[in-house]
Amino acid sequence: MTPGGHPAVGVDPRPRLSERHVLALSLAVCGGFVVAAVIAAGWAAVTAGATWAALHLSLAGAATVAIGAFMPHFAVTLAGTRPAPPVRRLATIALLAAGSASVVLGVFAGARPLSATGTALVLLGLAGVAVQTLAPLREPLARRHPLVTAAYGIALLELAVGVLIGGLGAVGVPAIVSAWAAYRPAHAWLTLFGAISLTIFATLVYLAPTIFGARIRNGWALVMALVGIGIGPIMVAAAFALDLRAVVVAGMGITAAGAVGQVAYVLDSRRRRGPYTSEHDWRSVVTGHLLAGPCWFAAAVTVALVELALGRGVGSWSLGLLATPMIAGWMLQGLVGSWTHLVPAVTPGDPAAHARQRRILAAGSRSRLIAWNGGVALLWGGLAIGLPVVATSGGVMLVAAVIGSSILLARALAQAPIPLGPR
Repeated sequence: MTPGGHPAVGVDPRPRLSERHVLALSLAVCGGFVVAAVIAAGWAAVTAGATWAALHLSLAGAATVAIGAFMPHFAVTLAGTRPAPPVRRLATIALLAAGSASVVLGVFAGARPLSATGTALVLLGLAGVAVQTLAPLREPLARRHPLVTAAYGIALLELAVGVLIGGLGAVGVPAIVSAWAAYRPAHAWLTLFGAISLTIFATLVYLAPTIFGARIRNGWALVMALVGIGIGPIMVAAAFALDLRAVVVAGMGITAAGAVGQVAYVLDSRRRRGPYTSEHDWRSVVTGHLLAGPCWFAAAVTVALVELALGRGVGSWSLGLLATPMIAGWMLQGLVGSWTHLVPAVTPGDPAAHARQRRILAAGSRSRLIAWNGGVALLWGGLAIGLPVVATSGGVMLVAAVIGSSILLARALAQAPIPLGPR
């Protein structure tokens, strides 16, 4: 830059594509899948369930893209190494997004070749995520975090197997379709209870102390959470596929113990929190979401365990009413809490732009938290006891909170410049 403020000759004034741009673009894609899921939910309510598959797959797309974006980011942050080149990162995100969208469209339109192509793209994208996550951890000077490394590795394996099972079912493979009553719960436990939950937990290992201003500390809660959430869902999935009731109950018990360990770890990080002197609304919405999410996960796993322990048949088990706390209370809430913290921290922009992002994301912090978690409670409770008015009230509150959070994400990302400059 010359003294007169003009670019120097031969210097391109546009910033290079960076990891920050990758994360900003990935968050925008995640937000798009969440909006698609809200639209699918509304359409399903009008058409008596005709698009529940699109809702399920849109949420799966949001989770898969989030994993592809942030698992490598947190891995290299913890290890103190460099991320993969931005073009490779974006190529992986593009594979995951295109594959997830193809599966959604294929299932919705009954186009099995499109679903098969989408499944293959997602699996290829997950292979890229594995390389970008695990390869930097093997560098000689990388800081070692074996618990997080193990969690991410197990989660990726679970997700790949779960996606494969779901994809084979979507394209109508006879061996899968004929035994779908057993493979359906196995798919749910490998993906939602296993891969997604384990990824959120492994991310909270770093994110929770960072948010609360505490240090990462190993302890019984951390180990119990990793063992429980890492091993329990695998046991449950295998036992469902093999119709082994005792092993299903044991696996659910181990998962419930892991959920308790996760809650204890987050609460311990909060107990050791540092003093806050500014931006209390922004901090409160982040901490509120990331404290409530693990509690909903623990509640859902406990209810599943009680159902099986009290005699519900293994062959008739499905996610059912547990979709409300697991998807809305746990997965989506963890995603929103994470992006509320991360957008001002990892997207492009100067300190003034990041301050504006924090103010935008803090809008209506308390009312959104109340609407979100009150909506989950009313929707779950109303459906469980058969009170449509209560369930509808909860659903309206929850949808309003999700839409509001998505709008705030879009406004915050608009503050982040994403130029199409050279690499």
